Amino acid sequence: EEPSGELVGYYSHSSPCNTVRFVVLDSYDVAIMQRCPKKSEKRKMAEKIMQENNPNYPKQENSPQGLEGVEKRFVAFNGAVDEPQLEWLRATLEEVQNEGQKAIILSHQPILPESSADVCLIWNYDDVLDILRDYRGVVAAAFAGHAHKGGYYRDEESGIHFRVFEATLESQAPVKTYGFVDVHDDRLVVRGEGDCKDAVYSLDHCFEASNGQSHLSCR
Repeated sequence: EEPSGELVGYYSHSSPCNTVRFVVLDSYDVAIMQRCPKKSEKRKMAEKIMQENNPNYPKQENSPQGLEGVEKRFVAFNGAVDEPQLEWLRATLEEVQNEGQKAIILSHQPILPESSADVCLIWNYDDVLDILRDYRGVVAAAFAGHAHKGGYYRDEESGIHFRVFEATLESQAPVKTYGFVDVHDDRLVVRGEGDCKDAVYSLDHCFEASNGQSHLSCR
């Protein structure tokens, strides 16, 4: 709960060996969904964002009709990260850096446009992305959902891996879709089941930023 009294869902926790910090973002911090229409200031912020960016609102609030490219993200089934959470994210990554850890970012909505359908992005994805790029040496990857078909792109500016995992609800029975992520010193290994694609993601961008020093795996 923030000082405003509104409930939020962002937090972080470390791996048992304290080498990796899992940073969980609340991408519905500012949102229309699940926010009280009468009392929530974050709901009012979301309504203002929608009014300013989507001419279909409020009658067709989930329609991106008439919007182009990343502007399609301004639909009511998305949301934004508020300023207090952005400040928390920066402070958390600074702590991760000072403690010699690496961070894996987890969010429901995708952050990098190239990794996802435009209509699924966080409203202010660019604010989040700017912070992650500032800490490119400690952010190993950012994992998301929301875009059911999945997606992947490695950010050219930072080297950070942005993976959108395939949704289990899109798999036809008897296929069961899920996956495991193995964290190694020099790579992340995705072991997918069902429609979840296998992958190996090099952490060379972390090595370059830390002069070749990286210790992620528990021994």
